[in-house]
Amino acid sequence: MRTHLPPATHPTSRLSALLGCALVAAALNAPLQAQAAATSAATPASGKASGATAPRKGTVTDVREVQVKGEGSGVGVVAGAVVGGLLGNQIGRGSGNTIATVGGAVAGGYAGNEVEKNVKKSTLFKTTVQFEDGSVHSYTLGQRYAVGARVQMNGKKVTLAP
Repeated sequence: MRTHLPPATHPTSRLSALLGCALVAAALNAPLQAQAAATSAATPASGKASGATAPRKGTVTDVREVQVKGEGSGVGVVAGAVVGGLLGNQIGRGSGNTIATVGGAVAGGYAGNEVEKNVKKSTLFKTTVQFEDGSVHSYTLGQRYAVGARVQMNGKKVTLAP
């Protein structure tokens, strides 16, 4: 005996809707990835890269800890979209169900991406250096230097001065 379900409640149409929502969420994540990659370049906080070839020496005058969200890989978006789509699918019937499923997938994808970025967050240090020539520059570094430490800038790399 074969039963016929209305198209909106047929299991394969629900699966197709969920897969479609996951693909839409992944496509929405691509511009976020491009923006994150563009804003995470390793340059001085002042926005200017040093063009000097000889090491410039200076003294650390200030260090502040900065929390930076990690980058989403897309896993959070897809997982969130699937969970959100499944939850949204439990609401309403017919076109209301479809709208709730899509809305749940989009909201879940966004939430999943934010959760993933928070899990991958890191601590960086905004370090201000006064160089021997009197200039002052700030850099966002992955290593903490003590205030008063002698450092040198060689290209784009800050290290302890010998």
